[in-house]
Amino acid sequence: MKITDVEVLLIDHPLPTDREAPRPWKPLIVKINTDEGIYGLGEIGMAYGYGATAGWGMAKDLAKMIIGKDPMNTERIWEDMMKKTFWGQGGGTAIFGGMSGIDMALWDIKGKALGVPLYKLLGGKCRDKLRCYASQIQFGWNDRQRDSLATTEEYAQAAKDAVADGYDAIKVDVLIWSKNRDKMESYIGLLPYDVTQMAESRIAAIREAVGPAVDIIIECHSFTDTVNAIQLGRLYEKYNIMFIEEVNTPLNPSLTKSFKDKIDIPVAAGERIYSRWGYLPFFNDRSLDVIQPDLGTCGGISEGKKIAEMAHIHDITVQAHVCGSPIAKAAALHYETAIPNFCIHEHHRNALFKENIELCIYDYQPKDGYYTVPELPGIGQDLTDKAYSLASKVVIQ
Repeated sequence: MKITDVEVLLIDHPLPTDREAPRPWKPLIVKINTDEGIYGLGEIGMAYGYGATAGWGMAKDLAKMIIGKDPMNTERIWEDMMKKTFWGQGGGTAIFGGMSGIDMALWDIKGKALGVPLYKLLGGKCRDKLRCYASQIQFGWNDRQRDSLATTEEYAQAAKDAVADGYDAIKVDVLIWSKNRDKMESYIGLLPYDVTQMAESRIAAIREAVGPAVDIIIECHSFTDTVNAIQLGRLYEKYNIMFIEEVNTPLNPSLTKSFKDKIDIPVAAGERIYSRWGYLPFFNDRSLDVIQPDLGTCGGISEGKKIAEMAHIHDITVQAHVCGSPIAKAAALHYETAIPNFCIHEHHRNALFKENIELCIYDYQPKDGYYTVPELPGIGQDLTDKAYSLASKVVIQ
């Protein structure tokens, strides 16, 4: 089997908001075609924020390297992308994003060619069901994107809405929105009382609303720094938090260790950490309890499996970061099913939106807070005609 051409698609399909302007949403998909008619799909995990076109460009450049190669040789192709591009060993989001999309599509081909679901190629099932949490409830928990939640009552209601849908774990960022519904994205140094009081009151309201049996995950998005993350962490400790995520920048791993040494809450990070080499300092100082590699940016299926194995020897568990199209979701389910040190699956609010669901043929959703893995060959997902109609496409051959 040989790779004949690679299609790189940028799908521009904004998600709704309460404002007039919709929120940008640009899934980046790699489709690898072969001379046997089998094709594979992979996703670059840069559908949001600034940078989608950089990931698109990187995948187009890397695609030129794999034309004519055997798609079953995933390890060799990964090494070539890493070490024969000069910039590969420099790392970064766009480089590893492009590599990830290609690697994921190759694994999809491999599963289809062998007639088995991806998880069977990764070691088989370690579990039949995947517990998941309702992610990003600061926007509310429904299929309509809100601009903000402001009152403690709104935060409590969003948590109750998720629990009513069957989830026994939720994740929330209590510092994105001010009491006046203004966006607040970054803090430096010690926070004033009104901000710390606002943050704690929202967590307290959620805990009171859902009771002691529901796990609460606190999201920080790296908008906090080490100083105020410690300040807030001391307030959060009493609420029995499952873990706290991205408390500071991942660019200086020693800062995460500073937080962990002072706060008695498990620590998570990983959506902006790429490859084994990026995770290594966090493993060496054991500053993370949960890692969150995104299979669309960490280096793909090949690298994600190696990262999980390294984490396992340090007693660190894994929750794949999932914020993409249904292709990214399906890949994460296979990965998490197959690794022994799985923690919990992220069910992002974006997975609820019609605009995202309609990009793919299969709508995999959890039941009573649990997922099962797709059983179709490969990743078990495919694009719809609508997705192709919305895409800007380049073909490399």
